[in-house]
Amino acid sequence: MADITNVSTTRNELLSHKQQLNLTHAGYDLLDKKRLALMQEIMRLQDEVVRLASDLQSMTAQSRRSLAKAEALVGTAGVRSASNGKKHEINIELEDSLLMGVHVPRIKRDSAQREFYDRDICITGTSPVIDEAAESYEQSVDGMIALADGEFQLSKLMKEILRTTRRLKALEHIIIPRLQAEYHYISMALEERERSEHFSMKLAKKLIDRRNQAARERREKEWAMQGEDSAQ
Repeated sequence: MADITNVSTTRNELLSHKQQLNLTHAGYDLLDKKRLALMQEIMRLQDEVVRLASDLQSMTAQSRRSLAKAEALVGTAGVRSASNGKKHEINIELEDSLLMGVHVPRIKRDSAQREFYDRDICITGTSPVIDEAAESYEQSVDGMIALADGEFQLSKLMKEILRTTRRLKALEHIIIPRLQAEYHYISMALEERERSEHFSMKLAKKLIDRRNQAARERREKEWAMQGEDSAQ
């Protein structure tokens, strides 16, 4: 712990430390509430990411089955020929959003799914199983992007909750104990100073009373001696 003996022991410093302690405790409570809210949001996102991963696994399996079915019915050459149709570029952008007070880039994109006529595949030279396979893989692409978006959000929130936890630990184990120790040190120093001043005042009062008493006794003695001289 840092040396607290060099802290100014004044009444203003005591009030300043009291205000700092109140503000620090209030900040700690806010951070603790933020951490709790982040944990709840992370748990919700974890469930969503697990669901998205499970859905993607199912869609991937369905895509493979659809492709195998298309190759079995149309042939590998037919599937390769259909794959030379119109390529589909998916525009992906990152946009900033606030999630639990945290800036989280979100993936903004177009859907990979298309109507069959947008694939530029000859209707007479293809088969419905080709469209089924293409649709399955397009759904898988959408699923992968959705999963990436969820994982990205989860990653950002995990980093934020770690940062918030570090700040809470710093407040709990370093800053608040230091402020409390300094406040206690200043309070004890002021109390000791007040006791010392009170003792000094009592001692000074006793000295003054003794001097006054001695002065009265001298005056009374002088008056008595003057009375005796007058009688003679």
